[in-house]
Parts: sequence; structure tokens; C-alpha cells
Amino acid sequence: MDEAQLRAFLAIVECQSITKASEELGLAQPSLSQQLLRLEDELGAKLFDRTSRGVSPTAAGHLFKDHAEHILQSTRRARDELRRSTKTSAGEVALGLPISLGHLMGHPLIRAARAEFPDIKLRIRQAVASDHFRSLEEGSLQVALVYYAEDLWHLPAEHIGDETLFLIGPRDAFGAVDANGIALEPVDAEILRRIDLLMPPIGKGLLRRINQQPHGEAIRLSIRTEIDSLSLLKSLLASGDGYSLLPHVGVREELVAGTLAAARVTGIDLKRSVSLVRTPVRPPSGASVAVEGMVKKIIEQMRSEGLWVVA
Repeated sequence: MDEAQLRAFLAIVECQSITKASEELGLAQPSLSQQLLRLEDELGAKLFDRTSRGVSPTAAGHLFKDHAEHILQSTRRARDELRRSTKTSAGEVALGLPISLGHLMGHPLIRAARAEFPDIKLRIRQAVASDHFRSLEEGSLQVALVYYAEDLWHLPAEHIGDETLFLIGPRDAFGAVDANGIALEPVDAEILRRIDLLMPPIGKGLLRRINQQPHGEAIRLSIRTEIDSLSLLKSLLASGDGYSLLPHVGVREELVAGTLAAARVTGIDLKRSVSLVRTPVRPPSGASVAVEGMVKKIIEQMRSEGLWVVA
């Protein structure tokens, strides 16, 4: 099945006559009839009833008409989009970033957009994954970097990496640290039964991961407070008011400054997937594809420089 067959089929539907359709398309009638026969043979269905006054679509023909129009429209949109993207990447792109990663990625992303794609107007929105999921489904975001995208199979996603959550506490809480501010010796998950956890709002993905763990109940019972402010949470941790489970990127500056400490936790899986997700309700544009490329490039730079610690 090709575009010529689909256009021929739709022309016959519109003209209700193979003769008139052949004149409109500028094809010989025998050639058009052969195209129709090949199409019917490929589909395994009769598409037209022949009458003395012309042809009329069968039930299968009416059904196939909607599919043929959709296929040609999609092909036309794809071709137009590719033509535009090869000429220039321009337009407005709404990008969603996690709160923790957004703080680190924002500056290099904006600088890269200005330098490489000056005709792209970038709108960056920082929020939790559940908010980004809703915005992607509504189409108000074109692309977003989110956690646990595999939970939503209907969203087109590209896996970027698995981010590890560390146990975060006050300075010197876990002994000597490496260049990333992470303790040289890990702590056992049993410690989670004996400490107070201060946590940012726990999303469904992380909650499900916790529930699946041998120490999941200990973590749930240890959560004393949920705090929807990363700066307040870090201030409480630094003052010794509790511990938290956070990604390295969210506390990197404090670890370097020595105001907080981080440790890997053994005996429990605290990784969470990070994916680049597109909205399912809008086709990707040249500008949005360019922004996706920039995000992946910056993520890779952060990974290679040790700024983003992944599993």
C-alpha cells in the first residue's frame, strides 16, 4: 500500500466513478482500475460496489476511507515538519524539569538554547512528576524529564538513566567522604528503622518502590514529616533535625560545602528511573526535537563530570 493507491481510492470515493477519478488524477482508466484491484487484494476486502451509474463504497470502503485520510494527513504533517526542521529550528517549546535536576540544568540549558537555537523560545517549568504527567497529557508541556515514566505506558518515553537516592544527614554523620561528598562506607538499611525521616512529597512511583522493599515498612514508619520545600528540608537536615532520602544532585552544593553528608544504603534498592517524555497529543516539532537533543547532551555532560550520580 502506498500514497498513490490511497489517493486513487479517495478520488474514486469522491467522484463515485472510476472514469471521472482517472480524469481528475490524470491517469489512464485501466491503470487506475489495476491500482484499485491491487489495493483490494492487499486489504482482502471489496471496497466498492459497481453499478450502472458508477461505484459506491461498501461497508469496508467506508471504514477504510477514514483510515486512508488519517494516513495521508499524518504523512503530510510528518513531511512538512521534517522540511521545516531541516531549514531551521524555531518556535516555542514548553519543557518540564524535576525540581532537583532543574536547579542544576537550568543555566546550561538556557545558555545552549541561546547559542545554538536563537529562534527557539524556551519555557521551563519545574514541578513534581505527577504535575508534569498531567501537563503532558493535556499538551501544555511538549516534553519533560520525569521519574518513573514506565508507569504510564501511553506516554512516549526514552529512558535516560537510573538515579540513586542517598541517605542525607548533617555534616560528619557518615564519616569520610569522596570527591562527590558521598561517604566512603555505605550504611545498612537497618538504620532506617532507627531514624526520623524528613521527606519531600512522595510520588506514587517512589511509594510503590518502597512498598516492594524488605525494609519498606521501616521507611514508611520512619517518615515523620513531608516538606514541599527543598530549601527548608535541607536547612532542617543541616541543623540535625532528621535525615532524608534524596538524589545527590539535589544536595550537591551542600555536600561540597560540607554542610550535609550523604551515604549509600545497602540492603535496599533506592534507584528511580529518569526518562525524557513527549506529549501524546501534539506531534513533535523541529524545535521540540532540538530541545530534547540539548537536554540529553547536558545530562550526559553532567554524568561524565560527576555532577549527576546515577546507578
